[in-house]
Amino acid sequence: MNDEDFDPLTETQEPREITTLQQARRNFLEHKRDTVKQSSARSYEYPTKAFIQYCAENGISVTGEITQRIVTTWLDSRKNEVKPITVKNNAKHIRVFLKWMGSRELCDWEIHEKIEMPAVPDRGDVNETVLRSDLAEKTFDYLETYNYATRFHALMYTIWHTGCRSSGVISLDKDDFVSRTTGDNVLKFKDRADTGTPLKNGHNSQSDVTLSDKLANILTDYINGHRIDEVDEYDREPLFTVPSGRVYRQRVYKNTTAITRPCVTTGNCPHDRVIEDCTAAQSKEKAYDCPSSVSLHPIRKGAITRMIMDGWSKEAVSGRCDVSVEVLNKHYDFRSAENDGKGAANTLKLSLIKNQFRLV
Repeated sequence: MNDEDFDPLTETQEPREITTLQQARRNFLEHKRDTVKQSSARSYEYPTKAFIQYCAENGISVTGEITQRIVTTWLDSRKNEVKPITVKNNAKHIRVFLKWMGSRELCDWEIHEKIEMPAVPDRGDVNETVLRSDLAEKTFDYLETYNYATRFHALMYTIWHTGCRSSGVISLDKDDFVSRTTGDNVLKFKDRADTGTPLKNGHNSQSDVTLSDKLANILTDYINGHRIDEVDEYDREPLFTVPSGRVYRQRVYKNTTAITRPCVTTGNCPHDRVIEDCTAAQSKEKAYDCPSSVSLHPIRKGAITRMIMDGWSKEAVSGRCDVSVEVLNKHYDFRSAENDGKGAANTLKLSLIKNQFRLV
């Protein structure tokens, strides 16, 4: 072996001394994608990214330099940035990440055992962002006028009418929509974990959900008009498609957060920002930075609240929306928000200005 072939790192240093945080994170996420559901694996992406960014800002570049102190100070810094329940979830995810590294001798094993779970105040684990029914009506009035039977209109109205999860609406195939001239129109929610679209509770989430004539008409017109005729990687025909196949969560999320910015919907900013200087206003990719923008789950919460206010029993809503009555009571019953309409977190104004937002 000549001098140029000699690498002292491979001879004298331990993995924890040469493994970068970025490489450890990539390997960890790959491990999670191979061992848990896609949605569960995805939940580790942001916390681990934020953590290693914080480490880099504090001069830590390899896994062996991670200490209990750096983990604690990162969690303390998060308390000034996000809600208590988010800090607690971050702590849970990072503890798993550290345990994985410890088992591979990339950091000290005891670090993950010493992480204390942050306290969450009463109802601090409840996200109270919800789409109120009066604002939803304005949303769909606009969509029916300017974006009738587009993919976004049909998808969003499906969640609002059925109360399904975003994963459920994405999982639907074209043949899962059954339109009948007599009898009930239905959507068939099926657990197809082996072909890429598992439902949250597996086979227990499967159901046939009845539809109103209005939603059935919107879906029929969407299929006959705006739907792109594509198949996914499993040769299935998705109901909601993009040119590459099945619509994916990130695209739906991006459209939802973008369309719910008040600067798009009203031309004004309730947060006293200068719209021309606001990155959330100027960039669709940064729309989630707007304090008033919301994602898909508030639509489901608003839909469930509306059903209860319309006289549905909670047992009936539980069966239709695949949620236990106990969870419904804690996380989905927002009748007080409907009655008082207070709080920016409950606001979703969607009386859109024509041509200011392009659905993709």
